[in-house]
Amino acid sequence: MKNVIQKIFLVSIFALSLTACRNEAETAEEKAQEMIENADEVKVKEDKVKIENADGSETKIKYDENGNVEKVKTDD
Repeated sequence: MKNVIQKIFLVSIFALSLTACRNEAETAEEKAQEMIENADEVKVKEDKVKIENADGSETKIKYDENGNVEKVKTDD
C-alpha cells in the first residue's frame, strides 16, 4: 500500500511540474504580443523588436531561432 501511494505522489508531482513549465513559456509570448499591440511605436529588426510607449519607456524583445521569446528588457 505504501509503495502505491509513493508512486501516485511522484506521478502527480511530475505532471504538475510539466504543467507549470509549459504555462510560463506561453505567458512570456502572450505578454510580448500584448506589449507590441499596446505600443505607440514599434521598430522591427531581424530577431529584435523595439517598442516605444507614450510615457517614454522603451522595451526590447529578442527572439531565438525558433521564434520564441528569448529576452525582454525594459528601460524607463
